Amino acid sequence: MDRKRILVVSDSHRRSDNIQKIIEKTGPVDMLIHLGDIEDDTEKIKEWAGCPCYFVCGNCDYDFKLQNCQIINLGPHRIFAVHGHKYAVHSDTLRLELAAKEMHSDIALFGHTHVPYLYEGSDITILNPGSCSQPRQYDGRKTYAIMEMDENGRMNYEICNL
Repeated sequence: MDRKRILVVSDSHRRSDNIQKIIEKTGPVDMLIHLGDIEDDTEKIKEWAGCPCYFVCGNCDYDFKLQNCQIINLGPHRIFAVHGHKYAVHSDTLRLELAAKEMHSDIALFGHTHVPYLYEGSDITILNPGSCSQPRQYDGRKTYAIMEMDENGRMNYEICNL
């Protein structure tokens, strides 16, 4: 199994230039996942990333080609990627977790809250990279996440600051 680096971003809200800065900072990645509220041209993000890209529709997106959810198979993992607004993630992640498990996923990715979050449980990991443009957490830092899968399929997660 190959090592993989996955860039996870969310809630860029027409500030895709921040995604370009993140790509320049992190170096090459094998995959990019954007968790919605893009409100911008996904084609330029694909061009900057230079790798397979997955996008989901957020509550502020009006690109009807965007899907509400993406299921991504990656090595031994199955990723359930959504924006989160349809799962009441402002109150808790239970609905999201149940939906991910129903889809036989062991990783659930969401955005919407603009606050980074990472929970690593025994049967599921739940990750929100925060917002790369409009953060809402106490320190006000723009954030994104890097997921790294090693050659044995083990996944490591890091929430990073722009």
